[in-house]
Amino acid sequence: MSEGAILAFGVFVGFAFIAVGILGIYRKVKFSKSIQTMHQVSGVVVDYEVIEASDDDASDAYFPIYEYEWNGVTKQLKSNVNTNKQKRGAKVHILIDPQTEKVICMETENESNGALLLFGVIGVLTLVLMVLIGTGVVS
Repeated sequence: MSEGAILAFGVFVGFAFIAVGILGIYRKVKFSKSIQTMHQVSGVVVDYEVIEASDDDASDAYFPIYEYEWNGVTKQLKSNVNTNKQKRGAKVHILIDPQTEKVICMETENESNGALLLFGVIGVLTLVLMVLIGTGVVS
């Protein structure tokens, strides 16, 4: 592979990661706006939905199940973010939109947005490295 092709590929990868980072920024801004109208209740991790890895080398995926009370009714929320950081019985903050009854876990949302922002930082660093290589500063 020629040096120009490697640089082009690096720039493409950098922009792809930056696009994911921009998605993270968008989601964080949207989340910050929606949190203002949502009610916060306490929840607790009660269980995990485990998806076993199909590959021997891969690890299982753990999706927490949160339990919370809203309007006198105990409800559950299944997370769509794989995590093993939260232990059973861990307290979490559940946000509920009273008009649409949309429910999200604040900790899960922050973790998801943080991962997307990390990809954006990786993209910026990749682009900076590609520019430095392209200009001959770094060989």
